[in-house]
Amino acid sequence: MIATASSINAQPTLKTWYFAEGSTAPILPFEEEILIGNPTGTDAVVNLRFFPQDGSAPIPGQLTVKAYSRGGVNARQFTGANFGFAVELTASADVVVERSMYWGGGLFNFGPLYNPGTVSDMRAGHSSNGVNATQTTWSFAEGSAGFFQTYVLISNPGTLAANVRVNYLTSAGELVTVNDVVPSGQRRTYFANDALAQQLGPRSQFDFAIEVTSDVGVVAERAMYWNNFQGGHVTAGVTPQPAWLFAEGAQYAGALDTYVLLFNPNTEPIDVEVNFYGPGGLLQPVLVHMQPRTRAQVFAGDPAYPALQNTGFSISVVSVGSKPFVAERAVYKAGATLGDGTVATGASEAARKWGFADGQEGGFLQYQSPADADRRLFTTYYLVLNNTDTDATVRGVFYLEDDNSNVGTEVTITVPARSRGQFAPQTIPALHNRKFAAFFESDVPVVMERAMYWGNGMRGAHATGGTILPDTLPTLASPTAPPPPSLTGISPTRGNPSGGTLVTITGANLGLTADTTVSFGITGTPRQNVIVNNANSISVVTPPSGRGLASVIITTKGVPLELVGAFEFADPFAAGPAVSYGDLYGVIVSLAAARPFDLANSCREHGGNNRFMFEVVAELRRRFNTNRWGLNWKRGNVGDLSQDIVTYYSGPEGSAMPNSTQVRLYDIIGGHCGNASPFWVDQTAATRAAGAIGRWTVAPMCSDARYRDAKLNNGEWMFPECR
Repeated sequence: MIATASSINAQPTLKTWYFAEGSTAPILPFEEEILIGNPTGTDAVVNLRFFPQDGSAPIPGQLTVKAYSRGGVNARQFTGANFGFAVELTASADVVVERSMYWGGGLFNFGPLYNPGTVSDMRAGHSSNGVNATQTTWSFAEGSAGFFQTYVLISNPGTLAANVRVNYLTSAGELVTVNDVVPSGQRRTYFANDALAQQLGPRSQFDFAIEVTSDVGVVAERAMYWNNFQGGHVTAGVTPQPAWLFAEGAQYAGALDTYVLLFNPNTEPIDVEVNFYGPGGLLQPVLVHMQPRTRAQVFAGDPAYPALQNTGFSISVVSVGSKPFVAERAVYKAGATLGDGTVATGASEAARKWGFADGQEGGFLQYQSPADADRRLFTTYYLVLNNTDTDATVRGVFYLEDDNSNVGTEVTITVPARSRGQFAPQTIPALHNRKFAAFFESDVPVVMERAMYWGNGMRGAHATGGTILPDTLPTLASPTAPPPPSLTGISPTRGNPSGGTLVTITGANLGLTADTTVSFGITGTPRQNVIVNNANSISVVTPPSGRGLASVIITTKGVPLELVGAFEFADPFAAGPAVSYGDLYGVIVSLAAARPFDLANSCREHGGNNRFMFEVVAELRRRFNTNRWGLNWKRGNVGDLSQDIVTYYSGPEGSAMPNSTQVRLYDIIGGHCGNASPFWVDQTAATRAAGAIGRWTVAPMCSDARYRDAKLNNGEWMFPECR
């Protein structure tokens, strides 16, 4: 049996939104984003009220989301570091609102004033759309304690205190109850693991459904975490219904596991039909008999269901006799250890119009750490279930997070009857490396969900069902295309002819790695050596090439671009242009004042090191923007480093410097192994008069990342010889 549905306006209002979950806790830490999509032709003024769990007063906030656009806000800018809070949003126009949370090791990369430390590794995350009204009863089909940690979050945005009851109903028919009072304008958290263990005794695992009741309207969500917060998902509660539809599901051995979770809130048994559908129709019917007020589950990976293995599907869950119940669908990343996962409550009916506030495709600087090779690239899918006997024509309109209204793109697809289709932003160039809201119009009722993945190997994931939009919402405006890609520069601008120089190409509106090619003149760069980090940055490892200037030629989003003569393939050991410098005693004095310990500790015979001498070479290269400054092999003996001499290569431009005797020698430390002091004395003539020579080198500095990775003010490597 396939559940049929008609289009409805399931949302009482799109101007008010509530979330019970929220945190910017410093422990992991958590980062929270509130995403707002505006499908109307009117700018939306959005007022926020955050309800802290610590009993403090609500925290206000406000932003404006332009017509036909998406807005996003980081909750931390209003709440600071806060362990827990709920939020209420009221808008002057109809909007769609979602909340996404990420965690792991640090904060987002919004710059040193926001985050002076480690950038979040975003090991996992979860997302939920909000609810539009409070209720006195909320139900959840999923809950587990043991390997999992389950939390129930309850917000009271009203003016009266709420007397709440949290019921945990186990698969074995047991009931655990927690009673509490949630004051007006407050949020409370209930840890299911503790309540179950205290009332039923310790066990390795509890599986249960959850029911929240209150004497006044409240909002409830359930959050679950596992494997030391390597995964997590969240959902808002629902009202039991006789049918649930899910557009998404997948079962792939060793990769993805799908579960359908069921809760029977009735006082009598019910039978539930769980039907899995592929492109060709029904794949697997499953009949579940459920005892009163218990929880059950169907695992798509069960060997009893061979038709579900290594395939994607949609799911219809219907009670025999139309008894109301609750269904959720959870998908976990399978493997040696359980990875991240997603959860979604189904749609109880189909609709002609859907909205999503969140969509991301590609890379974004705020999520990226220069110290981490994982760029945490995002990919998003919007899944469409057509559960009718008629082909569906579905128009997707994507409005960008942009300073202007109505910028984006639109795509129309056909979803055959009784099948599933998808919108994949990775195939839509206008959405590459962009954030956006997504709205959909269909000529027949459909069900929609969004799945989002990020990180190497799709490390993180979250998913949510869409928000049903009223049929009275005017036809979505066709967006204006975003600006085409452009280039602004490359750094460094010089590299070794043998290739292997890591360069950064900057620009705007750049496309994804998969549709971007880079050439230096006529020499192409292998695809594995090109990574588009975000809309403004491409990392490239240069290919081997002949010496000389080369234009940098890039094709991205199908648009050819060129930086004319922007990169020079040059021998890193070749001398740059000669410079005039004079007496540099003042430079040595300034450096000694800044690094007195390094100067005092410059005698190796007394257990010191060469740090002060290295710093002098680096400072002289920085000041004079030349690679001619170096160290000295003492008396020309390669491997025997002078402890107090720096060199200036005096040979012709373009000639090879390593181990050359064409140097001027400068003593920079007086009283070296005694009372060390700044010094600047040309020892070139004295050395030659003594029948000795010097030899130029920087080799001892190359083992230290401080110098190997240093750059000049123009972005070029300070020590290209070390690269």
